[in-house]
Amino acid sequence: MNCNGFDGMCERFIADDVLGRSLRIAYFRGMAETKYLVVIGGPTASGKTPFAVQVATHFHTEIISCDSRQFYQEMRTGTARPSASDMQGIPHHFVGHRSVQHHYSVGDFEKEALALLARLHQQHQVVVAVGGSGLYIKALCEGLDRFPDVPESVRADVRRLYVEHGLGALQQALALADPVYFDMVDRNNPHRLIRALEVCRATGQPFSTFRQGQTAARNFTPIYILLDLPRSILYDRINRRVDAMLAAGLLEEARTLYVWRHLSALQTVGYQEVFDYFDEKITLPEAIENIKQHTRNYAKRQLTWWRRDGFWQSVHPEQLTDTIAWLDAQIAQ
Repeated sequence: MNCNGFDGMCERFIADDVLGRSLRIAYFRGMAETKYLVVIGGPTASGKTPFAVQVATHFHTEIISCDSRQFYQEMRTGTARPSASDMQGIPHHFVGHRSVQHHYSVGDFEKEALALLARLHQQHQVVVAVGGSGLYIKALCEGLDRFPDVPESVRADVRRLYVEHGLGALQQALALADPVYFDMVDRNNPHRLIRALEVCRATGQPFSTFRQGQTAARNFTPIYILLDLPRSILYDRINRRVDAMLAAGLLEEARTLYVWRHLSALQTVGYQEVFDYFDEKITLPEAIENIKQHTRNYAKRQLTWWRRDGFWQSVHPEQLTDTIAWLDAQIAQ
């Protein structure tokens, strides 16, 4: 046997073994590496989109939208959906990917968003989520209670009750069907009332009996950032945003959606007031003022939702550099 050849083979074997062990160590380290979801929340018009884009740019990652109205293709102007230039080349998921004609629940979002997030975390240690819909953020980060499916006929009946008789009819019906949940729900949020009443009517049981309050395990660590502005500044931004929406064609967009005004997706501030104007219930100036007032009310409810939790890091939208430095420190721990 050629000893030199044997020695060479041994050296190659040892080198290959060292390389193999190094690759295996790197692989398992990668598998064990903590994955993060930077969650950027805040009230409407607080500047979440540009803030999230800059954070995603810093981490060379992608964005999951948790805005439940920006999901819909047909609702661009009235939801202030980000344009291609707003996104600055950062991939955004769950933006304009559904039609208003197709029912899309928070449970559907949770399932699809978790599957996507698992794929994204194979490529990125950090992924960014952004949105003003607290319930959808909670679904992604913690999970929600499981509720039975509701037949379309029941959904249609409840939506008709709201369209024809208004918020008061929903409140009265839910108070009778589930007084326990009625005592704790935001009674001015038609979406919550509609969802609860749908479950009550579909199952014959109170909605509250399906609420277990248990969170599901997640294999990532959320880091919560809340964009917070002085109320006077936020309200001024809201008013200016409504004016910008009108200039961008909100009335024209709402006309194309009027035929679907009874759908759940369109029980939304900005569209409902315009529909009332189309129905000659109010004047256009009244519709515009109602949009501004109802949007300010919605922003207040958003902040109430987040401030009840103690884990949100409140920052001013202009504190981007400091926030990114803080995020780097959290992830480096």
